[in-house]
Amino acid sequence: MKQFNRVILIVISLMLAVTTSVLAERQTYKSRDEIPSEYKWKIQSLYSDSAKWKNDAKKAKRLADQFMEKKGTIQSEEQILTLLEEYFALYRLVEKLYVYARVNQDVDISSSSAQELSNEAEMMMMYVVERTAWLSNELQAVKKEQWDSYIESDKLSPYRYFLKQTFEEKKHALPNEMEQLLIKTMPIVNAPSELFKMMSKDLVLPSFTVQEKVYSLTAPLYSVYMSSPNREVRKAAFQTYYRTLENYQDTFASMLANIVKANNFFASTRKYPNALEAHLTSNEVDPEVYTQLIDTVNDYLPLLHKYLKLKKEYVKLDSMHMYDLSAPSPFSPDEEIPYEEAKETVIKGLSPLGAAYLATLSKGLKENWVDVYSTNGKATGAYQIGSYDAHPFVLLNYQGLPSDVLTLAHEMGHAMHSHFSNKKQPYHDARYVTFTAEVSSTLQEHLLHKQLMREASTKEEKLHALYQYLEDFRVTLFRQTQFAEFEKIIHEMAQNEEVLHADSLKKVYYALNEKYYGKAVNVDKEIAMEWARVPHFFHSSFYTYQYATSFAASAALAEQLEEGGVQAQERILKELFSSGGSRPPLEILERAGVDMSKKEPIEDTMKRYEELISEFEQLLQGQ
Repeated sequence: MKQFNRVILIVISLMLAVTTSVLAERQTYKSRDEIPSEYKWKIQSLYSDSAKWKNDAKKAKRLADQFMEKKGTIQSEEQILTLLEEYFALYRLVEKLYVYARVNQDVDISSSSAQELSNEAEMMMMYVVERTAWLSNELQAVKKEQWDSYIESDKLSPYRYFLKQTFEEKKHALPNEMEQLLIKTMPIVNAPSELFKMMSKDLVLPSFTVQEKVYSLTAPLYSVYMSSPNREVRKAAFQTYYRTLENYQDTFASMLANIVKANNFFASTRKYPNALEAHLTSNEVDPEVYTQLIDTVNDYLPLLHKYLKLKKEYVKLDSMHMYDLSAPSPFSPDEEIPYEEAKETVIKGLSPLGAAYLATLSKGLKENWVDVYSTNGKATGAYQIGSYDAHPFVLLNYQGLPSDVLTLAHEMGHAMHSHFSNKKQPYHDARYVTFTAEVSSTLQEHLLHKQLMREASTKEEKLHALYQYLEDFRVTLFRQTQFAEFEKIIHEMAQNEEVLHADSLKKVYYALNEKYYGKAVNVDKEIAMEWARVPHFFHSSFYTYQYATSFAASAALAEQLEEGGVQAQERILKELFSSGGSRPPLEILERAGVDMSKKEPIEDTMKRYEELISEFEQLLQGQ
């Protein structure tokens, strides 16, 4: 059912929204036991021990069995009310079980007991899904006249939005037997995604040598090397990584091609015209939002090209290559930023959101919402995950880099969104979709960028602050749109019965890089393999566009917060952070203050981008 899909979508999306600011050289703690307790999660807020977890896992299966026995009993609104109450109570328990297993594993992924618990959680979830999927079919089988009376029923009013969603999905629903069959095929369908995860884990990347120094290469370290001030290190890492991936290009291409085939198959099976529409419509987003984003960003590519020419001058290069795109600012601070200082910076930067918001933010930062430091065995990157019955959990791998401060702001945006939605909405309306999730997180990035620019006192500091903000535009607005366009193209190719193989994928990807970066960058041939290292293509199709749309939406809201005072604070806190999934995502954003059904917010963001570029250019030229 859709509500279960929403729970899983939030889990996946927030797990994938990672920031790879992993720097092994700055790791402070060798083991988790060395880390002070104030910098670690207290997962006991969910379950005091695994034995209690296992008891609840058994309870969830038992409740699922009992729910299955009620199949075929819908005859009155009283029965529907009882079924919905039991259904959501069950998934509320399932969510709590899943979150515990996930956070327990991610502090030490090498732990066999944690892995066992995680596997048990996944099997438990599948068990519950199989025994509850019948509800949507039976609701959709109700005749329209009777259905209309249910929708208007006072007894069922708390579930009105959910019931409307369920009925609207009727035209894409399948008979219960087919739905059950599709559920059972999911492990098979997900095989290419699992293979990608295992391939990425097992792939051994060769070391490389620069100026007689040997550098080991891993996927996390690659991101570190690409932001190295040493250009030869960047170039060597770039060439080594992508040439190694090219050795396995047919394997990666086969995985991606099968994922695309599966997406197209499920779209046609459910009577959608294409996979793009299937993914977006199921989350109540008009597919035009996707295509409108691509078209509008394409119109403004000359702005990106102008910035890249200035970037080349700023980072002091005669020519720019793909391995120079993440070159660091010449004025990047060398000193590590202590985590306590990062917290204060974030709190200060988010002051436009108001005193009530800051009080909750400060509380979360003090009360173990964040697992801060990296250790051997801890999951890399950063994310937020939460359960309705506990505070949000934010995972960091804090290294004291400027980007880590932005990551803290970003993930706490997710955490605050979860906290306020859980506080203000009943469980069945609290789970928000990714389209709005990334607005709350990128809003905090915008506000922090603005604060850092205000605080800059010297020309060098101003240039550095502007550069960091302009890079956020490049990486989030332009790059994520490029990813979205790639996915759209390859799904259309497969739908038109064009064969997806390594050469065709590389051709499409290389051409997009030529278009997006223009003559401002030498598009090195190795970049044609980059698609093979983008997890979203393999784990979460048609996902990345939401980063770009959210960045544009949050840019508008950030301006409103600076100009609108208390009214803007109250509106955004109520309509964005506290609405959960109680309305369609486009309606939530419109009520918050930005209409993403239109291209104007993207165009306005581009105008702001142009202003920042002009300011950067003037400073660079000493005017």
